[in-house]
Order: sequence, then C-alpha cells, then structure tokens
Amino acid sequence: MARDLLASTADDSLAVRILDILRRRRLLAMGTFAAVLAAAVAFAIYLPDIYQGQALVLIERPIDENIVRATDSAPGELESRLHIIKQEILSRDRALELIKRFNLYPKLMRAADADDALNQMRTDVEVNPSGPEQVSGKVKTVSFTLKYTGDSAKTAADVTNAIASFYVQQNESMRSQSALGTLQFLRQQLAEAKGALDRQDSAITQFTSKYTGQLPQQVGINLATLERMNTQLRLNGEQQLRLIEQREKLAEGLQDPTNIARAENPDATPEMLERLKQLDKLKGDLAQLQTKFTSKHPDVVRLQEQIADLEQQQKQDEASLDKKRQALQAAAAASTAAADDAKAPRRQTIASLDDQLAKLKEEEQAIRTTIASFEQRLEGAPEREQEFALVTRDRQVAKDLYDNMLKRYDEAQLAASVETDRQGERFRVLESALPPEGPTGPNRFRLMLMAILLALAAAVGMVLTAEQFDASFHGVDELREFTSVPVLVSIPPIGPMPLKRRLLTGLATVSALAMIALIAAASAYVAHGNEQLARLIGRAG
Repeated sequence: MARDLLASTADDSLAVRILDILRRRRLLAMGTFAAVLAAAVAFAIYLPDIYQGQALVLIERPIDENIVRATDSAPGELESRLHIIKQEILSRDRALELIKRFNLYPKLMRAADADDALNQMRTDVEVNPSGPEQVSGKVKTVSFTLKYTGDSAKTAADVTNAIASFYVQQNESMRSQSALGTLQFLRQQLAEAKGALDRQDSAITQFTSKYTGQLPQQVGINLATLERMNTQLRLNGEQQLRLIEQREKLAEGLQDPTNIARAENPDATPEMLERLKQLDKLKGDLAQLQTKFTSKHPDVVRLQEQIADLEQQQKQDEASLDKKRQALQAAAAASTAAADDAKAPRRQTIASLDDQLAKLKEEEQAIRTTIASFEQRLEGAPEREQEFALVTRDRQVAKDLYDNMLKRYDEAQLAASVETDRQGERFRVLESALPPEGPTGPNRFRLMLMAILLALAAAVGMVLTAEQFDASFHGVDELREFTSVPVLVSIPPIGPMPLKRRLLTGLATVSALAMIALIAAASAYVAHGNEQLARLIGRAG
C-alpha cells in the first residue's frame, strides 16, 4: 500500500524520516550513484579530443569604394560572395578533395559512406563575419573568421589554412570574372544602344529630308517667306498694270481698226445672204421629208436638186468674197506701209513692253506656285510637328539609354582595370591558423560536474521509487499509523546476521560492482573514438 514517505509523525521530524530512509536504502543509493557516476566519468574520459583551427582573413579595400562601384555596388554583395565561396568549397568535388588530401574522417571513408563524411565536413567548417564598421550608414564587414574542427591539432590548422587560401584565390577569381563579365555584357549592351541611336538618327535624317521645309522649326521661316512672296506678287501686279497702261497709250492710233476689220472680213451682198438663208431652209425641209419618204420620192429628189444648185452658187459666192478680201488686204497693206516708217519707234517700245509683261507674267506664275507650295507646307505643319515629336522622342529615349550605358561601361572599364591591377577589394590572411595548444573540446570538467549531479538525481530517484513501492513497516510509529490495534511490544534483531544472508549480501555487492564496471566499460566503449559525439557535445558546450 502506498504511503506518504515524507509525512512526519508527531514524534519524528522530516529530517529524521529522511535520514532513516537513507539508512535503509544506502546500498541502493550508493549503487545507483556509483553506476551513473562511473558511466559518466568513463564517457567523459574516453571521449576523443577535438581541436579547432582558426584563421582571420582581412578584407582590404585599397581604393575607395565610392570611386569604383561597378562590381560591388549591390548591398550585401560581400556577404553573398562569402556564402558562394563557402558553398563552392563545401561542394562534393572540392570537399572530397580536401578529405582525401588531409585524410579526414577515415572511419567514415572506410565505411564507404562519403555522404556522411561530406555532411560532417560541412558541419565542421564555420565562417563568421566579424569586425563590422559603419560605411555610409550601412554595416560593412571588414574581416571574417574561418574555423575548422578536427581530431588532430595539426590537421585542424592545415585544413583551416587551406580553406583560407581557397577563399583568397576564389575571391580574386570571382571579382575578376565578375568585372570582365560585366564589362563584356555592358559592351554588348552599349553596342545595341549605339545601333538603336544610329537607327533613330537615320530616321530623323530621312524624315527631315522627306519633309524639308515642313519641319516645326521651319514654320517661322515659312511664314516670313510666304509674306515676302505675297508682297512680291502684289508688286508684280502693280507693275503689270503700269506697263499695260503705257502700252495702251502707245498703241492708240497705230492702225485703223475699221480698215483692218474690212480687210479681214469683207461684207457679203444681200443676194448672197438670201441664198444662204434659202439653203438652210431647204436643208431643213429635206430632213423632214426624208423622215417620211424614201430618197426616190419626187419631192425629195426635187429638193436635193435645188440644194445642189444653191451649194454651187455658194461656192461661187465664197470665191468672189476671197477675191474681194485679197484686194482689201492689199489695199490695207499699202495704206499701212506708209505709216509704218513713222510709227516704228513706238512699235519697238510696245514690243519691249510686251516682253516685260511676258516676263512679269512668268514671274507672277512662279510666285503663285511658290505661294501655293508654302501654303501647303503650313497646312501640313501640325501633322509634321506630331510626327517629328514622335521621332525626336524615340531618339531622345535612345540617346538617354546610350548615355546611361556609356557611363556604366566607363565605370565597368575602370573596375576591370582595378581588378586586373589587383587594386580592388581583396582578401588577405591576417592570422594563419596555428595548431592549438590544447583540445577545444569536450569540456571534461563540465561533464564531470554534470555526471555528479546526474548521479545524485538518479540515486534520489531510485530511493524514492523503492520507498514508494515498499509496503513493509519499518517502525512502530508506521504500524500505529496504519492500524488502530495497539502495539504491545517491539523486538529488535537479536544475534549476528545469518551466514546465508551475509553470503547473499556479499554476492549482491560483487554483482553490483561488476555491473558498475560493465556499465563504465560500455560507456567507455561508446565514447572511445566517437568524434561525431565529441563534436556534438563540444558545440553544445
């Protein structure tokens, strides 16, 4: 029956009860304490030593970063590069190369389990940025620490130095490749931007050639030219009017218009005019009859004969008029021939005026053509202005892009030159890793303290558990507390311990000691050479 082990009676104090329990369970407590302590001590003693190599790498910046920004202007670029280099050195090929070079993790490699060796390698390598400084309001890493944990002091130092050398070389290679790659990329982008700018310049050239005189910047010139052309047209018209007036005055009285008209068109006689009227009338009558009768009808035949006679007479009349016209023209020529000698200077002046008028009319036509051309240009000016704005806008965009790419290309050239001359950001091993004087883990003193505390806790736990499940009575007070039946007498043990009991006690003691030794040996076996467990405890400590 379970009882409250620490409940004190009226006569016993709590301390007395505890001492009584410890007295009864001293062997159990001592055995448990010894077993746990022996196991923990053996574990701590036989854990292999681990060593940690440490190297300090300084990040040098010989040239102010404000001068060269092309290759490392992005925030966090250094941290990203450190991470990339770490991933490269811990990649399968490079990590296996280090493992084989320094004969790392022989047990794991003998077990043909390269993945476990790789995972352990990746766990043992640490990169810790340190020494931050404030640069332009941002935290800038100025150094970092490389650490490697191994089972040998010399190996730990050698591996750490190898990793540090790889960081230095890889950083130079990455920065150089980045600078050259950036330069090549920007060179290609600059060529494309230059091609786009040339195409836009060509488009503007074609546009200006196609619409010469219609460009927006030529509107003012066109307006001024149009005004000047209108003024010239007005002056030309005024000059033509003056020349026409002069010619009309000079042309008065040069010849008799009546004689000239008679010579050109002599008057016909009344008989001739009557015959013409009669001929027209007969032709009309014939046309009406032909619509009703055939060509053999007597009336039709009669009219045809009359018409033929009249036409014959008309021919004779025309011949007579021709003779009269020729006679009149000869008379007019004879009458004007005498006057020509006296009017020759005036005729020359009129001819000169006619030449001037002809030139003025040609000039007028040319001016009107020019005015029409300029008016057409001004009418199309708004449309040309919109088209020109689109072309120039595209050209400006291409120009801005080209200028930007040219600036970045110049910066990239400077950055590439700096990296080629090794004047850019570089890593330098400030403190190489030295073989540590002593192991960095595990902390055996701490393990011993923890072992003692664990052994005490285990002993107390075992005693309490045994008391909890023990239903026997160990004193009169416990019996009286359990039952109301009065206790008459209490008889203590009389005489020496029986031999059998002594033998059993001795056998139990020897068995307990053997068990403790076995537990300690098992713990030592587990801890011996267990580098992974030693690393785990070292990191936890």
